[in-house]
Amino acid sequence: MQECNHIIESIYTHPDLEKSISKIKDERLRDDIKQEIVVSLLEQPCDKIKAIYAADNLLRYSIRICWIMATSKNNPVYRKYKSNDKEAKEYLHCTSGVSAIPETFALKAIDALKKKTSTVYEDHETRIFSRFVELGSARKVAEYYGIPLNHTCNVIQKVKKELKCLLQS
Repeated sequence: MQECNHIIESIYTHPDLEKSISKIKDERLRDDIKQEIVVSLLEQPCDKIKAIYAADNLLRYSIRICWIMATSKNNPVYRKYKSNDKEAKEYLHCTSGVSAIPETFALKAIDALKKKTSTVYEDHETRIFSRFVELGSARKVAEYYGIPLNHTCNVIQKVKKELKCLLQS
């Protein structure tokens, strides 16, 4: 076991692993992912670690673990660190009560949207955009109405452009 610890320690301090970890965009996760790589290696049987090390593949194996931990959404690192950040951001956004646009612009936009509901198509756009403002994401709107995400994004972009032109004048 002592030999496995020495092997894992050499991987932990290896410059190539450091370089891979430094490419992770979220700086707060770098140390956590490095620690999780070591924990993952320590959980493996010592014979397996020795065999991978003897085949000179342990560094590649560790870098692969790093990549999976940094990019995947169904691993322990994501559940432990990243998903909590997402929930915290959503909570802060909901509780802040700060509007993204000034109230005068919001009132003008609401009036413009109410005037726009003269045809079925414009009413459709108004409903989608209103739900977008309420839910905060096009994906949630698409799931709510059961319509394609691409269509939802196109409608939201169109209404945003129209409102921007209207509000600038």
